[in-house]
Amino acid sequence: MEHAALFRAVLAPSDRTLKPRTFGLTIALDTGLGPRGAADLVETAAAHTDYVKVAWGSSLITGHLDTKLDIYRSAGVTPLLGGTLFEYAFLQGKLEELLALVRATKIHIEVSDGSIDIPTADKLKWIERFGAVTEVWSEIGGKIALHVKDWGEVLRQEFAAGAKMIVVEGRQVGPVGQPMREGFVDELVGLAGGHDRLIWEALERPQQLFFLKKLGPNCNLANIKTADVMTLESFRRGLKEHTLLTWPARRGGV
Repeated sequence: MEHAALFRAVLAPSDRTLKPRTFGLTIALDTGLGPRGAADLVETAAAHTDYVKVAWGSSLITGHLDTKLDIYRSAGVTPLLGGTLFEYAFLQGKLEELLALVRATKIHIEVSDGSIDIPTADKLKWIERFGAVTEVWSEIGGKIALHVKDWGEVLRQEFAAGAKMIVVEGRQVGPVGQPMREGFVDELVGLAGGHDRLIWEALERPQQLFFLKKLGPNCNLANIKTADVMTLESFRRGLKEHTLLTWPARRGGV
């Protein structure tokens, strides 16, 4: 007997956005799932997963990658190539080959300069070139050391070059085990005129809770471990003790 409708009847109305959505995005981090693991993920959590990022440059060495990407797409989950792959291709002189790959597959991609020094003009050029053939996001912030920049100018230039979203490196906001740089978050949100087009990397649960409690249940969060997608969605809906009292109750559906 199918009991799904009975479970749904207990779920109270909330402000949580539903797919297809333009904000409140969850971007899971695929660090090496096989096709069966990908199928398990989307069978359980496709409704709560907007994108899956194929981590780092691992797409170049993943077996049965096409099969896995097809599984994601058929479930309404968009695959995405991570920014480290762009940096690898930049270092190896392989950006034209990466562009050809993206053009052929239409897979979305991040353009990043978090680990290596890429001249601003080059980063903007490649955002524009990738943006002509697919959806491109730009990642800002440092993975190895904090970046100090005119962030208003960075946002203006990268959106103008064609970046649909700006991804904020998690270590730029607050490395794991260190305090979150709340003032930096406030600065970026103010400069962007809101947070709908900003995506915050939040690998660990304390980081996720920081953003949810500061920005609300529909902030965009990335680098979510595939095993944590349901945990994050529970956080967003007040279905776990950490946020049970954070979102206002709507007793009787009012």
